This record gives sequence, C-alpha cells and structure tokens, in this order.
Amino acid sequence: MIFLIFFGIIALIFLGLNIYDNSNLQKIENYYLKKKCLNVVYSKGEYKGFCQDSIVKIPNSFTPDLQKDKEIVKFSEINEVKKENLMIIINKNYKIRFQNKENLEKFYKIIEERKN
Repeated sequence: MIFLIFFGIIALIFLGLNIYDNSNLQKIENYYLKKKCLNVVYSKGEYKGFCQDSIVKIPNSFTPDLQKDKEIVKFSEINEVKKENLMIIINKNYKIRFQNKENLEKFYKIIEERKN
C-alpha cells in the first residue's frame, strides 16, 4: 500500500512537470509563429529558426524568458560562416549546434543564400 501511494505521488509530479513543460513549449512555438519564422528545428536543448531578417535561437527551459533568453543574429551582420563538428559558427563567436548533419546542411544552405 505504501508503494502504491509513493508511486502515485511520483506519477503526479511527473505528470505536472510534463504539463508545465508543454505550456513552455507552446510559448516558444507561439513566438516563432508570431514572428513568421520558418525551418524551426530543435536540437541540443535549443530551438533554432529563420525569421524574416534574422536567425533566432531560444534555449528550452522550464521558465523561458523570451525577452532575455533568445539570441538573434541578423543576416545583414553575418560576415563569416563555417561548419565545424555538427556546428555552424557565425562571425567566430555565434555557434549553432546540431544533432545531425541533415539539419546542419539545411541551415547552412539557407544562411549562405540569405547573407548575400
């Protein structure tokens, strides 16, 4: 009986955290939709997307602050782009990490097209 109560409490905590996490994901998705961003990809704990004139990277967390936590690089500010170990490095200091080569190549191609 004690084990059932213990596992029930753990299940409720897990369910509550999952619901809370999904509401945060909805905030991030709504931000990208509002800004009309395309090709949004999630990998390495971050969402990355191409907006009209910039790349927006938002880390996934339990309390995302969409005003402070996001990183933005405008296409007009891009001088140098290179690929290195499943990562795109822009202007030597802005890094975008990927889990697979397919997403990396897709992003790299779009960056090369839009920076010119």
